[in-house]
Amino acid sequence: MRFKLLGQLQVHDGDRILTPRAHKLRVLLATLLVNHRQVLSIESLIDELWPQGPPRTALQALRVYISQLRKMLHDSSANGRICLIGEPPGYCLSIDEGMLDVVEFDRHHELATTALEAHDEEAALRHFAAAANLWRSAPLAGLREGMLLQSAASRLEESWMAVEEGRITLEVRLGRRRGEAIARLRELIARNPYNERLHGLLMIALFLSGRSGEALQVYRNMRRRLVDELGIEPGDELRLVHQIVLDSDRAALEHAGMWTA
Repeated sequence: MRFKLLGQLQVHDGDRILTPRAHKLRVLLATLLVNHRQVLSIESLIDELWPQGPPRTALQALRVYISQLRKMLHDSSANGRICLIGEPPGYCLSIDEGMLDVVEFDRHHELATTALEAHDEEAALRHFAAAANLWRSAPLAGLREGMLLQSAASRLEESWMAVEEGRITLEVRLGRRRGEAIARLRELIARNPYNERLHGLLMIALFLSGRSGEALQVYRNMRRRLVDELGIEPGDELRLVHQIVLDSDRAALEHAGMWTA
């Protein structure tokens, strides 16, 4: 059985799709999954289900939703490896960690970071790519009304950005799919127009691809945006990358902090 949160919630039991249709049931399941093996209080679950204020029947409704989830999980082929129990002051969902894509994503991210620390860039790239391939779209899409899921989604999006930056940096450094890396960097920059690290990585990727003119234009565009909209100049690291491109000095990249994953 597999639970997927890196995009819209999906529940797969072999060839069967068991994703709940009711919105409140999906919110409850997602909340229990992102906090799996932790006891969530009844109050926190009610707040997550009704962030604008619970109705008088909230407790009764929560119990009905819990019962429906238990039936769904009991009917699955993974019965016995999944347990939804009532435990003061609320409920706890226990699953095998291999069933949840978020756990796999975090595991590959951690392994990639460890490999980088050991200077094993090939292994780091494999784990960054494995983590990135689990990402279907914005996590917990359509389920972020409450604070618990908002917080989980924000944490995951920050981790995804770190994974993407790490993967792209290593792809460019190792000469793998630089054209695709450049395209992904442009997409990331469109969503994060003030991120100087992304601009620096794009400049380096273009420079190493023999497109220095485009790299310099990226810097000019970024500087104009920062000066005109924020009243600041680019930081030291981005200016260093700019100088490296001007000097056409590949060896100097080893001194650029933006060149490290």
